[in-house]
Amino acid sequence: MDALWCDLNAEVLRLVHKRLPCLVDWRNMRRACKSWRAAVAAPAPPQQRPVPWILVPSAGGPTFSCAVGGCRRHDFGVPDYAREARYFGTYSGGWLFLNFGNTRGHGQHVLLSLRTKYRIGLPGIVYLHLNPEFIRDMVMIAATLSSPPEDEHCIGAAISSYWPPGMNGARVHAFWRMRRQVAVMPTAIEGVIGPILEDVIHHKEAFYFLTAQEHLHVFALPEFRVNHRGHLHIAPMEIRSFPHDGRDYDRRAVARYLVESRENLLMVVRFVSDPPQMPPRTSAFKVFEMVELPINNGEARYAWNELESLGGRMLFVARGCSKSYEVADYPGLGFSAGVYFLDDGRIYDEFTVLDDTARRYPCRDSGKWLLGAAEADNFLPEQALSSYSPPAWLLP
Repeated sequence: MDALWCDLNAEVLRLVHKRLPCLVDWRNMRRACKSWRAAVAAPAPPQQRPVPWILVPSAGGPTFSCAVGGCRRHDFGVPDYAREARYFGTYSGGWLFLNFGNTRGHGQHVLLSLRTKYRIGLPGIVYLHLNPEFIRDMVMIAATLSSPPEDEHCIGAAISSYWPPGMNGARVHAFWRMRRQVAVMPTAIEGVIGPILEDVIHHKEAFYFLTAQEHLHVFALPEFRVNHRGHLHIAPMEIRSFPHDGRDYDRRAVARYLVESRENLLMVVRFVSDPPQMPPRTSAFKVFEMVELPINNGEARYAWNELESLGGRMLFVARGCSKSYEVADYPGLGFSAGVYFLDDGRIYDEFTVLDDTARRYPCRDSGKWLLGAAEADNFLPEQALSSYSPPAWLLP
């Protein structure tokens, strides 16, 4: 490097380093020369936890992109078996949920650390809580954890589908102890359609599942324990019902997400354009906050209140791994309050993409939406169809 650049004032270098949005750029700046490395040796302020990266499927294997200036991509090493895996979630610390091999109930679910390349096998079969003889192959659609996977008490929760799928691909709750190869479901769906599960999140020592009817299924974490047969015991499900209160989406709502923000739960509803385009494209979002109501003659105890402002929040949404960040914690990086979203199988025929003979992920509907905006802005250039995975968030 030119000596003039190496002699830059250390305080100026620290200001530049603080405003870099990407951990890769932080690392590269430290590697530029000895004087730069000395100037920026101190870690980033703790309030600046890295915002998610975007895992982008590519023909030669996935790359990742920064959420700001999303077209900038970085290569990273992944094991060969993970180069054409279906990515269906992420967990803080560089962990990815993936499925590789045959998705027809004979593939393998894995939790992979991109930092260490360490992998943990996840269940591929599920049994009924009250009848361990009722066993099914399953395909995970979305998953989350109660704590870091290194924790010996870690419990996993997933929205799963039987293989072969139940009627209309009915979804079931599934739970497992980390490093166990069998999951358990509290209820079974055989030949009938139950509540459609939209999202799952771990929040305040419980797992919350959001339904398409915008109710919550809650499973208290302290009740998870192993019974005398070595099976995972699940407490009874609490159903939190929410009045609809005239929420009319004109059949344009296609996906719903749960986000923990400022110690409360938000529901983010995703809409497609009207009239619909082909392929469908995201046009807008609505954001609601969960509130608890006074008990009154057996009426609903909870409600979804629509937010007129995000109050300086950035919401990165995806099933099982949505996150909320404060714009004020990232000055000078070009962030703005809004909803950041990625391609979602619910926009098109998700059941087709779970079929190995016909998997095609459009990878064309990722972007940012500002509350009140007429339409969303794409931050990734359109790319070719992927035969193995949609884009996914990666939490560094």
